Amino acid sequence: MAGKNVTTISRRRFVAAIAAVPAFGLACAREGDDVARFRLLSARLTGFPEEALDRDLALGLMEGLRSTGDGPGVERLLSGTAGDADSDLARRIVVAWYSGIYPAADGPTVRAADDALVWRALDFTKPPGRCSMVPGDWSDPPVGTGTP
Repeated sequence: MAGKNVTTISRRRFVAAIAAVPAFGLACAREGDDVARFRLLSARLTGFPEEALDRDLALGLMEGLRSTGDGPGVERLLSGTAGDADSDLARRIVVAWYSGIYPAADGPTVRAADDALVWRALDFTKPPGRCSMVPGDWSDPPVGTGTP
């Protein structure tokens, strides 16, 4: 069999690999379920529809909160058993979604500056012109737009 790439596997390893497939599927489903539940919680907290909240950002925020020791509080919020002590955590979740600054084990980090909810909530915060670092340029239309 020279020149052929042949992989051999024992029956024991094959059976172990096949047995691990359902566990892997359950782990993936569990992660997906947690993210879906966290997005639903975030929708209730922020006032934005669940589909407006990015899945990857939700996963990052949830993992960031867990890495900073807020995992038990997140679980209480997700399960609906949160108490008064968890109201600060709920507020921090809202702040993270609106600001784009998420908690991380090594300190706060900007994960979603352009996708922060503040830009969707306040449509007047983006001026209609383009700044070229010269004072007064906001009042002039952008060059090349055909606007007189």
